[in-house]
Amino acid sequence: MAATKRSKRSVSTGTVVFRCGTAEARLTLTVRDVHLLDGDYFLTHSGRHYRTYFGLDFVAGLGTPPVGRVLKTYKRPLLIGVLGGLLQDLEDHRDLVSYSYEFRFSGNRERSGGGGLSGFRVRGLFGSIDTRPAGYCTVKLSDTAPTGRGRLVEVIDMRVRKSMETDDWGTLSIRRRAAPVGWFDQLPRLLDWLRGQAAPEVEILHE
Repeated sequence: MAATKRSKRSVSTGTVVFRCGTAEARLTLTVRDVHLLDGDYFLTHSGRHYRTYFGLDFVAGLGTPPVGRVLKTYKRPLLIGVLGGLLQDLEDHRDLVSYSYEFRFSGNRERSGGGGLSGFRVRGLFGSIDTRPAGYCTVKLSDTAPTGRGRLVEVIDMRVRKSMETDDWGTLSIRRRAAPVGWFDQLPRLLDWLRGQAAPEVEILHE
């Protein structure tokens, strides 16, 4: 399976190589593709669980794993099962992760935009909103200010809800724009390739 071309709108993180015996397949992931795995609340598994299977569970700021060295080895049926589960998870959220999100407060326009923000209230609770990682937009409501150690009361997926009334900043509304997701093209091809191999184990490398 040949590596796909790099998207003009996303920076590639490099290529993950899957080796079965002497046969190899490649998966080229953008930064956005990788961070889609990091949604804390809405995928069956997230972050380190899926990243581990691609050799992407390194600590940010400490350098990436060396290229050309085997990072992980898995039984082929196990890897097929895990990647099949990831594909199903992403397909279940396809109409949500295929967009990037921004927020807007009708009563506080200067605080609108993207990234993370706190300081508003909803139903008397302290609110924060975050559009990171790309593909997600989440409001958290706590019983004390975000800088404190209060109890997290509610997590709201604003990709689905799209708007809500705040106590002090007017209506919080969500805007979205289409964004590419490489998983939907590459992961099915990788799974087909893995199913067609005879070697019992799969080695994971980066290049």
